[in-house]
Amino acid sequence: MEGKVIDIVSSRVDKMRYGYIFTPSDFYDSVNDPVQVSRALRQLLQSGRIRRVSKGRYDKPKQTILGTKPPSIDWMLQEFLMDGKRIIGYMTGQYAYSLLGLSTQISSEYTIGSNTYRRAIKRGKSTIRFVLQPNTITRANIPLLQILDSIRFIRQIPACTPSEACVILRSTIRNLKPDDRRLLASLALPYTDYVRAIVGAILDETDANTDSLYNSLNPSSTYKIGLTDEDLPNRKKWRVL
Repeated sequence: MEGKVIDIVSSRVDKMRYGYIFTPSDFYDSVNDPVQVSRALRQLLQSGRIRRVSKGRYDKPKQTILGTKPPSIDWMLQEFLMDGKRIIGYMTGQYAYSLLGLSTQISSEYTIGSNTYRRAIKRGKSTIRFVLQPNTITRANIPLLQILDSIRFIRQIPACTPSEACVILRSTIRNLKPDDRRLLASLALPYTDYVRAIVGAILDETDANTDSLYNSLNPSSTYKIGLTDEDLPNRKKWRVL
C-alpha cells in the first residue's frame, strides 16, 4: 500500500504547476490515510522534489539557470487569505493605498488584515505583516475595510500627506453607494477614535446616519491629523485638527 501511495502522490505532484502551494489535504481525495500521505510527502521532501514553504505547506521548486526559483509570494499569501473556501484575511497596507490611488510606491512588504493576531513573518526577501481587524471579514466588505485601514494609517502612507490622502478618501467615500456608506459607518465603530471622527465628518456630507459615530466619541477629545477646512469641511464639528 505504501508504495502505491508514494506513486499516487508523486504523480499528482508532477502534474502541479510550479508556484502552486499545496498541503497534505490536496491528496486526501485519492488517499484516505493522512499518515501515508505525510510519509510520501516526507520522501519527496528528502529527495528534493518538493520544498516546504511553511508548516504543512509545500511547493514544487523550479530550477533555472540562476538556481532554484523562490516560492511565489502570491501563492504564499493565500495561506493567510483563505482557509479552504473561507475568507480569513485580506490585502491592505500598500496594496490598499495603491488600489485607492493614495500611493504608487512598490514595496517588498505585504500587509494582511486578519481577525487573528500574528507576528510579522519573512518569506524569502519579503516581509508579511498583519493588522488586527475587529470586524468580520467578508468578500463584500473588504473594499470598505481597506478604506478604513487607509484612514487608520493616514499619517503613514508613503509619499502622501494626510491632507492629500483625506481629499482622495473623501471623494471615494462620497462616491460609494448609499448602502455601502451606511455599512462603512457601522464597520468604523470598532476602529480607533480618530478613524471614527474622520469617517463621520466625511459621511456627514452624505445621507448616511452618523449619530452612532458621533456619540461614540469623547466630547472633550480632539484629533490632531493635520487637516484643513478645505480637506475636511466638517472637521470642526468632529474636532479633527
